[in-house]
Amino acid sequence: MSKGYITEIFDSFQGEGPYVGRRQIFIRFAGCPLHCFYCDTSYAKDPHPKFCDFFGGSSMIHSKKLIRNPMSTKAAVECIKELRTSTPDLHSICYTGGEPLSSAAFVKEIAAEAKSMQLKNFLETSGNSAKRFASVADYFDFASIDIKLRNHLAVEERDYDNLYGNELECIRIAVDRGTETIVKVIVVKNTPVGEIEQICKDLAGLDIKFVLQPVTAHSSMKNADAGADIVVPDVKELFELSATAGRYLEHVMVIPQVHKVMGIR
Repeated sequence: MSKGYITEIFDSFQGEGPYVGRRQIFIRFAGCPLHCFYCDTSYAKDPHPKFCDFFGGSSMIHSKKLIRNPMSTKAAVECIKELRTSTPDLHSICYTGGEPLSSAAFVKEIAAEAKSMQLKNFLETSGNSAKRFASVADYFDFASIDIKLRNHLAVEERDYDNLYGNELECIRIAVDRGTETIVKVIVVKNTPVGEIEQICKDLAGLDIKFVLQPVTAHSSMKNADAGADIVVPDVKELFELSATAGRYLEHVMVIPQVHKVMGIR
């Protein structure tokens, strides 16, 4: 049985994409190789945290417990079972990060156990490794795959084409295996229309939901001192980007981070 590093486990409402507002149990895996300037979970970048923060109890009165890392699959599943008792409205188990593909074998074991409990699995990933994605894809009912833009600074410029290629391949694998596939792109102010257009051309014909997510400004942003007006796209830009995507894709939507508005995890 595998062991791995988890930053936190908790239940909340999904705050992004077409399933916003659905109740999920979140498993946030530790570590991420990317360096997106807008990252709002930088605390999860440490690949080997000493403890996992487990928020148990009811949704209204969470009690925090520290669980020593690395955690076993059994320990993670026990956390799921505990939270399951207080979430009769549960939609799915959300595997997020950090970057869950960095812990692919561990993720696969937990997802398999969740499947045996008749629970649905929902993967959130940057899609940075098509090989690792392929190894876990069959265990997931939903896959939300981010496409990083060049101005996100996720990787060095010389590595961008490789990252983008892996993201596209992950999307194709998900669609081919019958996984409900969500493609999300974070958009900042002055996002090049041509870049969004090229992405949508590359995705044309695939059965996906395409989400443009305006970036949320926050204090830990690398260029936060510039102010929200510098990084957050205005409504006019969002209309233009959405219309551009709609020329190539059927299911296009613009959805901000709703959990930030609600003030929840």
